[in-house]
Amino acid sequence: MVQVAHVVVASHEGQDRVEVMRLGDATVMVVADGSGGMSGGAQAAEHALREIMKVARRKTLSEQASWTSMLADADSEVARRTGQCAVVAAALVADRIVGASVGDCGAWLVGVNGIDDLTATQVRKPLLGSGEALPVAFEAILRDATLLLASDGLLKYGRRDRIAVLARGADLQVAVRQLAELPRLRSGALPDDVGVILCRS
Repeated sequence: MVQVAHVVVASHEGQDRVEVMRLGDATVMVVADGSGGMSGGAQAAEHALREIMKVARRKTLSEQASWTSMLADADSEVARRTGQCAVVAAALVADRIVGASVGDCGAWLVGVNGIDDLTATQVRKPLLGSGEALPVAFEAILRDATLLLASDGLLKYGRRDRIAVLARGADLQVAVRQLAELPRLRSGALPDDVGVILCRS
């Protein structure tokens, strides 16, 4: 049985979006983070998420080429509008994780022996919505690990070792909320929006 938990903690106007959807035997997960350096970031994240989820219904989700194609299509679609965003999207099909990313949202496989950064080779710029994004695919086997998809609001401002400990927590709903709160400053403010998805079998 697949367990999934997700949350967004938004600061200011809220640039992050997350979505989880079941499609047949696949669990589809998307985290999108609108660029705050230009107008329309939140809208770009929303459009990208909706476009990916729509196209995912027509794709073979177990193939890397499907994911790079989906993100490339979303790039073209969002480029007709306004704003840009980073995206990480993936499906869990049986025990296989297949997905792709653009920008600095990340996918980590967190196991007892540490973290495997599935998006280590991603291209950070140009962002999705530029019309020139370069999606990079990834693939892994879940086994007894926990899959973490997150925006840079967590990955940039949370300590890597602490992220690993929390992501392995027994209660997935508690763990995802703890991760979302991890970057919060002593003042109570967040340095950035945080979008997080945790998945395990």
